[in-house]
Amino acid sequence: MGFSSMSKWLSVLLIMGITFLMLSRVRAEESIRLTQDSLFKRDPTFVDQGKAIVFVLLERPEQLRLMKLDLASGTSSPLHQDENRSELEPRFSRDGRYYAYIQSRSPASVAMVIRDAKEKKEVEIPPESGFSGMRSPVFAPDGSRIYYSFAEEGRQQIFSVDLQAANRKKVVDSRGINNWPDISPDGKHIVFSSTRDGNYEIYLSKIDGSELVRVTESPFMDIRPRMSPDGKRIAFVSTRDGNYELYVVDVDGTNLIRITNNAERDDFPDWHPEGKRLVSVSERAGRKDLYLFMVP
Repeated sequence: MGFSSMSKWLSVLLIMGITFLMLSRVRAEESIRLTQDSLFKRDPTFVDQGKAIVFVLLERPEQLRLMKLDLASGTSSPLHQDENRSELEPRFSRDGRYYAYIQSRSPASVAMVIRDAKEKKEVEIPPESGFSGMRSPVFAPDGSRIYYSFAEEGRQQIFSVDLQAANRKKVVDSRGINNWPDISPDGKHIVFSSTRDGNYEIYLSKIDGSELVRVTESPFMDIRPRMSPDGKRIAFVSTRDGNYELYVVDVDGTNLIRITNNAERDDFPDWHPEGKRLVSVSERAGRKDLYLFMVP
């Protein structure tokens, strides 16, 4: 290769390198930090048509507290002003009238609370004896039922109840752990993570648990799936690249996209109602805050 050709190739490589750096910088600048206190957080979920986020804050060493962040003002306030028990995993009905969350009863057990925000009433599923409790509640799109994970008969299954915490139905049952259910916008499918095949993978089935399809396949954990508002994509957390990162994949398992690329943890994703952004709890320099990420 002559000097002229070599120079041309070097120029091309230099341009490619600069382009890569520019694209990397654009991707990094597409994240917006929403909170500044750097305290431990988890379980963010959009409410009020995307104008606010309810999340869990470790306010004191002994209490996880539900907080509501107003995105316009940037201010946060407790969802339950006088509560002194730990609460986590809040999820809201589509119209915002009802919400469900997990509330501690003792160091070894939790209850699931279903609250009617309009009538200021609530019902609950109390913990059973021993180390037990419900996890990961989520509403059907029509608000008629709540799906959740519960350990029973030596395995963790997915159940549903009505708004009165009654009429329980078993939806997903297999060996291992089934957790983090989410429902498609049309109410016809449920996505969840399961260890039935040896490690956590994402699965999709009809809402009654039939016609099961495995969405992801990785030797590492794929957890906390969230269905996009249009029902076409799934956001989830994976350790496949060495630490907790956010990914998005089509419901058929194709078009996998890595959203975050950081040496620290990115976790607990939730879709903005417009379907183009994800909120997560992200760790940067040891500080844990809520961040907003664009989804290509």
